[in-house]
Amino acid sequence: MAKVQKIYVNADNNATLLCPHCGTSKTVNVAKLKSRGDPLRIRCTCKETFSVTFEFRKAHRKETNLVGHYRKLPAREDWHSMKVRNISSTGIGFETYNLHDLDKGDQVRVKFALDDAKRSEIERDVIVRVVKDRYIGGEFRDPNLYDKVLGFYLMP
Repeated sequence: MAKVQKIYVNADNNATLLCPHCGTSKTVNVAKLKSRGDPLRIRCTCKETFSVTFEFRKAHRKETNLVGHYRKLPAREDWHSMKVRNISSTGIGFETYNLHDLDKGDQVRVKFALDDAKRSEIERDVIVRVVKDRYIGGEFRDPNLYDKVLGFYLMP
């Protein structure tokens, strides 16, 4: 089975497709494909086919397995345990260990230690954007705040 290319989409929803067989490239608008999760088969003018997926994220997301805590804001309740599944410069994905009462639009504070040499502590406010059972996806409340420790950690 041929490898699936990951194509990054720019802010205008344009993506440049590059045929791995002949090197022909073409830029296309892929806004209509935003909700598509499965790979798309492309037929090039050279008659060869290849598969692509589109990455619409603004920032690189790093898969993690970090232990942390969260609490709903305003902070009237205790901290709850969570597992940080992924993180980027603009947001976080985490899984709660127990049932929760979080909904889209809620704000939470998260705190966790990175698995870097210094076990750097991160504490940020997050706006909940995705709730799927115990998985929570969120955007940092101030995504323009550059955190150099987190930035260094996320470097590929």
